[in-house]
Amino acid sequence: MKEAVSCVIQGAKCRMVAKKFNLSHQTLARYVQKYKQLGEGARMRPNYEVRKVFSTEQEKMLVDYIIKSAQMMYGLTYADIRNLAFDLASKNDLQRPASWDEHESAGKEWLVGFMKRHKNLSLRTAEGCSLGRAISFNPTNVNRFYDLLESVIRRFPQFADGTRVYNLDEKGTETVQKSAKVVAETGSSQVSRIKSQERGTLVTTCAIICADGTYIPPAMVFPRVKFKQHMLNGAVPGTLGLANKTGWMTRKLFVEVMKHFIKHTRTSLENPSLLIYDNHESHLSIEALDLAKSNGVTVLTIPPHCSNKLQPLDVAVFRSFGNAYDAALNSHTLQNPNTNITIYQVAEFVKRANDRSMTRNNIASSFRATGIFPFDRNIFTEEDFLPSTVSDRPDPAGAETEETVNQTTIETSDDFTDVRSADGCVDECYSVIDQDLQKYIHEPWKISGCYLSSLRNFSKAPIMLINTGAGHDQW
Repeated sequence: MKEAVSCVIQGAKCRMVAKKFNLSHQTLARYVQKYKQLGEGARMRPNYEVRKVFSTEQEKMLVDYIIKSAQMMYGLTYADIRNLAFDLASKNDLQRPASWDEHESAGKEWLVGFMKRHKNLSLRTAEGCSLGRAISFNPTNVNRFYDLLESVIRRFPQFADGTRVYNLDEKGTETVQKSAKVVAETGSSQVSRIKSQERGTLVTTCAIICADGTYIPPAMVFPRVKFKQHMLNGAVPGTLGLANKTGWMTRKLFVEVMKHFIKHTRTSLENPSLLIYDNHESHLSIEALDLAKSNGVTVLTIPPHCSNKLQPLDVAVFRSFGNAYDAALNSHTLQNPNTNITIYQVAEFVKRANDRSMTRNNIASSFRATGIFPFDRNIFTEEDFLPSTVSDRPDPAGAETEETVNQTTIETSDDFTDVRSADGCVDECYSVIDQDLQKYIHEPWKISGCYLSSLRNFSKAPIMLINTGAGHDQW
């Protein structure tokens, strides 16, 4: 400010100097006038330095608190910040405007200045997140998943290069696109855009990607009693067509998806593969797991409510896929304004979205971001686990000894549990089992389809299906 005032005193134009120093020309003119009146004794610092409510350190603490609250998914609104500022000022007996005490809240002017001073803060629209999803993504669940993944990679060294590691997940592809932002006249109270229907019809698309950046043709479930080949007009070559009244994936249909996966990946006991997916009940049918076991497919499930962080398709592929799919529907609607989109055109739109989103870069980035390939169990930081800390509570039983811990978990050498079957063969399995299931594992038992069905009813813990090669019938 002193330098700018000096330039004006020496004869420079006030507006030009203000523009050069990024100052308001009215403010600069006021300081020039003050300098002319008081000379060298004129104070060139703004008055708000004297009238500040919080010190720089206190404001930094407030900013850190706001950011941490947002990271924990309990972000603060403008009203919350104003109330928090008043509480902070009153608790610390800081000098503050009388209006703060009158309204028991900081003023709007203070909030505007606060946001201007801290450019790293901005008002954002928060996405809804269920409490279950927030608290389930915690270090314990995530480390269990990586323990399982590391165990299977050690068991099958051929998985280490990523060429036999796959991820499977379903995506809803409807006949109605999401509304996109459009340019309209300023001040318009309502802006609309044509859609083919009020409500869309669901067609489920099951995508399968590989850690080497490739993908296999998807499977599509149409909302019909019987599948007809013309439903796949314009589809990705090799797409598997299925039908179900609701359009959802079912246990029976997932068996066909498993056959489709085995066929296109050429998986066998001599050429095994690792398939990672969520533990939805349709994925855990006995028939599908038996089929996987007999064909060399090792199945690793993701912990409940953690797919947004650990599912490669969810992390870096499905968003671009969804955007490309909506763009394809929008383009069709503009070119054919008088026609409705039907389920018989969905396969063509899925192919367009596939071509744009299923790129090597996207797929490789998705596996890298989840720490699956290259394997990195430290991919997530403490900030990623902050939402789960809200539910942390001390153990009511007190600290457990190592002996007690060993009594409530399955631990043997090489991280596997030996289970003797009735015919004397050794079955090997590794499953993260919660406390409710401990009463079922005190004695050796043969893992059967009936037990697995019971397991699914009791727990949603990650389950890994291990194939040990020819000559063994093992879970």
